[in-house]
Amino acid sequence: MATLLLENISTLVTVAAPPGRLRRSGSEMADIGVLRDVDVAVEGEAIDWIGPAGTGRFPDAERIDCRGRTVLPGFVDSHTHIVHAGDRAHEFAMRLRGATYQEIAAAGGGILSTMRSVRESSVDEIVERSRPLVESAFRHGSTTIEAKSGYGLDTENELKLLEAIARLGEAAAPTLIPTFLGAHDFPPEHRSDHEPYIAEIIDRMIPAVAGRGLAQFCDVFSDTGYYTVEESERIFRAARDHGLRLRVHADELSSFGGAEMAARIGALSADHLLMISDPGIEAMRDADVVATLLPGTAFFLNLPYAPARRMIERGMTVALATDCNPGSNMCENMQMTLALACMGMRMTVEEAITAATLNGAAALDIAETVGSIEVGKVADMAIFTTADYPGIVYHYGVNQVMAVIKRGRFHRW
Repeated sequence: MATLLLENISTLVTVAAPPGRLRRSGSEMADIGVLRDVDVAVEGEAIDWIGPAGTGRFPDAERIDCRGRTVLPGFVDSHTHIVHAGDRAHEFAMRLRGATYQEIAAAGGGILSTMRSVRESSVDEIVERSRPLVESAFRHGSTTIEAKSGYGLDTENELKLLEAIARLGEAAAPTLIPTFLGAHDFPPEHRSDHEPYIAEIIDRMIPAVAGRGLAQFCDVFSDTGYYTVEESERIFRAARDHGLRLRVHADELSSFGGAEMAARIGALSADHLLMISDPGIEAMRDADVVATLLPGTAFFLNLPYAPARRMIERGMTVALATDCNPGSNMCENMQMTLALACMGMRMTVEEAITAATLNGAAALDIAETVGSIEVGKVADMAIFTTADYPGIVYHYGVNQVMAVIKRGRFHRW
């Protein structure tokens, strides 16, 4: 017996995967499974039934009238730094006056600025600083959010960030999925000699993170001025030996070989990819590595967008995420990410929806349970005020989510 019934849905977008698969790649991304004038029944935490509107079934269920509304799977925001401390609005103003990302970092800003704020904060303070961002992301339709460490840059403070993510995950409405990113940058004391810090990551951080079950993934910022391919692979080997899955910040600042490395090491996803090479595209496609694109960061930093059209035309699996972070994209709104993907990267609305739902779940290896609206899957859905799905991108820059269903529970504001 259903506990919740979404009835008279004008447009339901299911984003179901092809039979036997848990993602959509290349031209498949345009097929989003549009149903009109339907009902969706939820029992407990799962989707129980999808069928035509007005059948009179489930008379005892709580009923939500979705006439004139569009229902999508909840967004899966598969790359964020949403849990952090401090504020870097002054750096944003510096950049508008002409300073580059690298110049700001060299002056002690950038990641190291947030590092200092994290080191000066308690777990409780980080939780309270981050809670409003997480709640806002949920109100904008994100029901699952990946959250990285990476602003502690020593064992004590990387564990502190992961503990804050775990505490938020216990209390917040969306699901938070933790990623260890100790290799986000080098702390000031190891700027000229990387080896001691890499040894700390491999010998202390990774065993502690894995031993305490604080992260599911390990990520490395593999790019010019950060971690070399050789350094990255050493860290990834250690992470894999401790049972962590692999994800990569790759080829954001230069064509660095990060995409090729992601394919070689069996990463679930490689992210950013503004400067990906043609061999990198082919290697990732052939290895089934998800390309997670972050158009908000390119927009925020005034950088060229990732070549989404070329990736899709060559058959890649493309996901979208916000990269919400204090330095290079202070935006938790996945609706805006879709708009930037369509207007900046020439993705179609249908491709962007697939990338923000099913393929985002594939990037986190959770597409068996979330990312699409199918019977038996977890009831994570967002109800939009527009009657048809193109309106989500057409009317951009505002929040069109009127309610969210998370694990079968109805949240409205």
